[in-house]
Amino acid sequence: MNVIKWTEIVLLSLLLGLTSFGATMASAAEDSVREDVKEAGRDMKKDVKKAARAAKDKGCEYVKGKMECAGDKIKHKVQNATDEVKDKADDL
Repeated sequence: MNVIKWTEIVLLSLLLGLTSFGATMASAAEDSVREDVKEAGRDMKKDVKKAARAAKDKGCEYVKGKMECAGDKIKHKVQNATDEVKDKADDL
């Protein structure tokens, strides 16, 4: 009779341990998905900024000419590079 109760206790302990492990794994998966969504949002924001700067550069060329817009183009390239560096730093 003691053997039956002892095995029930062991099985119940294993079941509780596996349930706890499963909950921990689910939490880790949620954190991973949450982090992936944040990263996708940051990438999208960076890409939108880059596209807007490219459109401004192209529009400036049509309105003012290439030489007058050279400074803005350089500034936008630096901003794009800075955004890339910040994005890489966030990945670490």
